[in-house]
Amino acid sequence: MDELFRQELDPRRVPLAARMRPTSLSEVRGHDDLRGTDGVLRRIIDGLTPFALVLAGPPGVGKTTIGSLLATERKARFIQLSATTLGVKDIKELASNGQRLRDLGETEPVCFIDEIHRLSRVQQDALLNPVEEGHFSLIGATTENPYVSLSPALLSRIEVIRLAALDDQVMRTLLLDALATEALSISDEAIGTIITHANGDARSALGILQRAIEATRRNGESRHIESLPSLPESVGIDRSSHYEMTSALIKSMRASDTAGAIDWLSRLLVAGEDPRFIARRLVIFAAEDIGPDHLDSLLYANTTFTSVERIGMPEARIVLAATVLHLSEAPKSRRAIDAIDAAMLRAAASQRVPVPEHLRGSITHIEGRYSPPTARA
Repeated sequence: MDELFRQELDPRRVPLAARMRPTSLSEVRGHDDLRGTDGVLRRIIDGLTPFALVLAGPPGVGKTTIGSLLATERKARFIQLSATTLGVKDIKELASNGQRLRDLGETEPVCFIDEIHRLSRVQQDALLNPVEEGHFSLIGATTENPYVSLSPALLSRIEVIRLAALDDQVMRTLLLDALATEALSISDEAIGTIITHANGDARSALGILQRAIEATRRNGESRHIESLPSLPESVGIDRSSHYEMTSALIKSMRASDTAGAIDWLSRLLVAGEDPRFIARRLVIFAAEDIGPDHLDSLLYANTTFTSVERIGMPEARIVLAATVLHLSEAPKSRRAIDAIDAAMLRAAASQRVPVPEHLRGSITHIEGRYSPPTARA
């Protein structure tokens, strides 16, 4: 009976994004450097041992799809989980079941944890031993910076793979393929509008197209999509504006232009930039452009980063504004970055320089200096 209903299900009732989901790694859109013969994904597929990785990237770039396909290629069971509902007990049970499969000579399961950055430290610690022992293969998915959100202990056991937003050509090909499956057409201008609003997010682009298709079919038998559904005016910050506005903020602070710096900070925030990214840039600016002569600026910036992480928006805007004004008005010096860059160039050119005798420490003297009094007696 279930099989009968599956056969009669109208494909048009399945979301377009689901119908367009790749069934093999070769069908995945974009990420050519990762999928190729020498790519990291192919290495994982061809490997025999359990793996642990995090797929980090913006929404709609294929993290879940790639995770599922890796499991399929490895002929392993794919277990999809969410960090918001996963408990320590669940992790222990997964590890136990995976170990049992391995003892039976079967392939360990692939556990996919969506939004892995939401795991608490306790949950992350519970993953350490199962991952290290290979009780299951782990794939985490995150839109956050894993080097910020995950613990050093977990990071030391996993491989981080960054997935970039899909470029315009990939998005265009995807939309045209989707239109072909529906036997519909649309203007180039409309495709360009969808690509602009989706901003590298395939799921968002296909969602917009699906709404346009449904509207067209409700209005008759036309095979051409005449108009798009209403789209929000603000769709967040695009990739080029992200770097351009960040550069404008940094250059304004470097020039001690407080008004300009506040203006670009406000534009970044209104466009939807992650305030933690801005705070990290302020820490770098304090070290690079103000330097050791005014270390209070570096301490100020570090405190800002911690505060932004803890309180979030909208209040974080005030903390960021105060720090931007402070760094803009502070005296500038590039002594630190110039000194370390010059020294690293010298070190790279002469890596085998021996340590001079007068700078060498005696192991015996060091041991004696730091040993307890009873040991020295």
